Amino acid sequence: MNPSKAGRIVSWVLVVLLALAYLASAAGKLTGAATDMFAHWGYPAWFATVIGILELTGAIGLLIPRTTRYAVLGLTLLMLGASYTHVSNHEGFQVLRPIIFIALLWTVWWLRRTPNILKLAPAV
Repeated sequence: MNPSKAGRIVSWVLVVLLALAYLASAAGKLTGAATDMFAHWGYPAWFATVIGILELTGAIGLLIPRTTRYAVLGLTLLMLGASYTHVSNHEGFQVLRPIIFIALLWTVWWLRRTPNILKLAPAV
């Protein structure tokens, strides 16, 4: 199998899995299931809805090739916020989940990079 084809396959598998994870997470926030958790962290109830909408938007953005990189950036910001929340609330190992998601998001970014169009032409 061609390495670039393998990279595209791995990229799509990661994108679909990440999109499903963010859709599930967004569903919990949009249905109000996460309101108590956000209150425990000191955030207002409406903040869970905002995060849920952003996660839903990011999940959809991951699935559209033209917007994948923007979705990676936006979801990375959300995960940095989640990391801060876990650290500031002394939740120890809970910070690993957003860090793993950041690593997976940036793996997608790397796999979706554009080839270098500035390669030098061979000398004649």
